Amino acid sequence: MVIAKEILTEYKEVYEKAIKYVNEESKNDPPTDPFRSHYVARDLLLELKETLKNALSSVIAEEADNGQDDFTYTVLQAFIYRELGRIYVYTEEISTGERLLQDSLELVEAHKIKPEAIICYVGALNEMGIVQANRTDYKEALETLNKSEQAYKQFLETGAKALCITDLFGTPDEIEQGKGPKELESLYTLCTYYLAQVYGHLGELEMSAEYCHLTLRRQLDLKSFEPIDFALNAATLSQYFICKNMFKEARHHLAAATHILAEFEAVMLTPEMTEQQRADMKDTFKHRYADVARCWAKYGLALLCASKERLFNDDDDKVTEDVKRLTLDPNKYRFQGLKIDLYENRITADYCLTFDDAKLVYHYVIDWLDQAKEYYKPDIEATEYAKIIKDYAELYQHIAFFEEDPNNQAKMQKRRAKYYEDLLELLNPVFYMGICRECWYGAGLSYCAILDIKLDVMKERRTPQPQDLQKINQTCQKAIKHFGEFVKSYMDKNGETIKPNTDAEEQRKVLYAYFHLGRLHFKMITPDLNLQLENMNNSLKYYKLFTDECAARTEVAETLQAEVGVCREMVNLLPLKIANIKKRLPK
Repeated sequence: MVIAKEILTEYKEVYEKAIKYVNEESKNDPPTDPFRSHYVARDLLLELKETLKNALSSVIAEEADNGQDDFTYTVLQAFIYRELGRIYVYTEEISTGERLLQDSLELVEAHKIKPEAIICYVGALNEMGIVQANRTDYKEALETLNKSEQAYKQFLETGAKALCITDLFGTPDEIEQGKGPKELESLYTLCTYYLAQVYGHLGELEMSAEYCHLTLRRQLDLKSFEPIDFALNAATLSQYFICKNMFKEARHHLAAATHILAEFEAVMLTPEMTEQQRADMKDTFKHRYADVARCWAKYGLALLCASKERLFNDDDDKVTEDVKRLTLDPNKYRFQGLKIDLYENRITADYCLTFDDAKLVYHYVIDWLDQAKEYYKPDIEATEYAKIIKDYAELYQHIAFFEEDPNNQAKMQKRRAKYYEDLLELLNPVFYMGICRECWYGAGLSYCAILDIKLDVMKERRTPQPQDLQKINQTCQKAIKHFGEFVKSYMDKNGETIKPNTDAEEQRKVLYAYFHLGRLHFKMITPDLNLQLENMNNSLKYYKLFTDECAARTEVAETLQAEVGVCREMVNLLPLKIANIKKRLPK
């Protein structure tokens, strides 16, 4: 016996009606009844489930056709269980949905590598993996998704063509060629996407990156992606490679993102769009292009920073990591067939060794930051605008390292400070305290760097000019002002100690600020004995604050042992200097 075509057609009509409610009608559901269409679809599928269950019982009782009909009914049931499971999960009846997904898997477990069952099996495992991940059972989700991947790969080895549910509703002659294989490939792409997320939650970042790239590559190969989503995901993945100093891989993904966006821009506006739709699309594009621009800027900043670290200290571990990266398969993280040399060749992926090397990266970063700033405006997106301005400041910090001329170094550090100060003028600390703290601290460090440059220049001169001394004092005062504001923002109501809810890293920065304040007051140069006395007393105050706070916060101060040694010496030395100055004061 073979299931009558008329019966299969009836089943198909009910199934397709239910799916239409889920995929199309649900878009029009009112906010007051968001699951209306899903409930209608659920009822249709529940009825179909019972019909199939009864039909299967009849077929088994007849024991005809060597089990072909009951196999078909079993697989159809599994598909319906899977769809019901998805609907119940969507309508927030998670436990019922999970049970139905499990029932679907049990129905086809013995047949999972057959063309009729593979799509249902892989799809149900994917859905089960999502449910498990959503309740943070990441290890269980990983195991489930690995099963999905394994089943997909085992099926490919058979050389058979997967059949989708609509193929099962028709005769062999009515099978839509390519539809089943395409759906299976789409399901496996979803599987790789979910695996990337789960590995990320488990802290296995390398595996997460591998599956992120695999997902993007499959989307390209299958031409099944939203251009803006693809570009954002590729640009986001580049940031992982940047953290690992894998600059070629990071550049490749950013180039791919830019290429896809450029192609999309040429076709994103269509004649049938309304004016509002066109305006919305243009705004969305500008927004996301600005985000990719910021990722390019981060690439350049990280390249300069890594180059600086590589020149600054010979770290064996870092050298080992660099050598390890050289053994990496050069094609592992590439999009084969995507012509993006135009974008890759605009910036190097090699470490910068000279100022000329760094200058090229500097200009590239400036261009991308300028583009990002075109979208993010301070009056609309103050927080994001502030992040871009801080990137400008960081850029000048890095490029100053490669500059050999002290005067130019000082100018670059001054530009760095100016970016922070502009933000401080723009933002209200009441609403943007975190950003203001970063700016106070960053500006303070900038002026400390300028001070060091000016002191080195002054040492080379036999007779310092009065204007040189004046500039040194002005630089000290600016740094003191910024560090003072930074410290004050962390003080308790009495202004005596650091607020109790301050985390360890912030405490460490406050201690560093004390250290800098002690040094800055000490470096002030004046012939006025009263001012000298005031500066020495302030220097002692902050050096003593530093040593006392370090003693009280031993865990926080673990990385500050060198500074602790210096401060202890100063705490012993300064009372002698203060006594000396007092002796010279007029009676």
